[in-house]
Amino acid sequence: MRIFLYFLVYFLIPQICWTHQYLPIDRIPDWKLKNDGNIGPSYGQPEQIRISYGGDPSVSFVTWQTFDDTLQSIVEYGSDWKFLNQSVLGRCSVFLDRNKNSVWRYIHRANLTALVPGQTYYYHVGSEHGWSPIYFFTALKERRNDGGGYIYAVYGDLGVENGRSLGTIQKMAQRGELDMVLHVGDFAYNMDESNGETGDEFLRQIEPISAYIPYMATVGNHEYFNNFTHFVNRFTMPNSDHNLFYSYDLGHAHFVVFSTEFYFWTQWGFHQIKHQFDWLIEDLKACNGA
Repeated sequence: MRIFLYFLVYFLIPQICWTHQYLPIDRIPDWKLKNDGNIGPSYGQPEQIRISYGGDPSVSFVTWQTFDDTLQSIVEYGSDWKFLNQSVLGRCSVFLDRNKNSVWRYIHRANLTALVPGQTYYYHVGSEHGWSPIYFFTALKERRNDGGGYIYAVYGDLGVENGRSLGTIQKMAQRGELDMVLHVGDFAYNMDESNGETGDEFLRQIEPISAYIPYMATVGNHEYFNNFTHFVNRFTMPNSDHNLFYSYDLGHAHFVVFSTEFYFWTQWGFHQIKHQFDWLIEDLKACNGA
């Protein structure tokens, strides 16, 4: 089974890297083929948990990673941390990044819908093979105090070393002093380095932020490796299956996220430039009611 999946991932994902390649629901991973109840996935513990805005205050995306196929991608949640009485089953994708010693990374995604704006939800993610700690988030709603609207942390160029602002942002996110993070490019320096371990460590470091408030990502030049493979596969942004350009509304604002990197890394093809330009024109027309 793994040989087939390797063929699928290696030849489909790195070439264009513009979509998440989800595993079939009826798949049978290696450990399951052994038909032994005492054998499960070797690395089934979820980590690198992050939520993102789903394009509507009633929708949130939850993303996390394991280093083995757990078959299940579950979010259990509720308004009481002692009683997580709702659950949703997500989907799992897998990617290799063409590094010399690349490892399998299983990215789990689940959509939480019908959320009540302003309501705080407690949740954890995982499967029968391992669960995360219980985190919480508040479905987005305009503030009544602080002048109304939303409070954003906007930054870029954040690496895994000497992250001087991390502690402050972590505390603000957990105290409800921020509504959303807009990370405008350049993650980890760089996510692909050390066979992707730098990206893993970065996402662990921001988990005390991203598990509590939406972490919205914009591609930068440091994400260029193999046509932005790590950026495309690790994040989950609204109205897009590749994260490279997308838009969403929140309050009275229309947010447009696009990539200027296509103009500098043309070895991946000029079609990306045209595709993004055509999308942007149509998005702005729709936004302005044209």
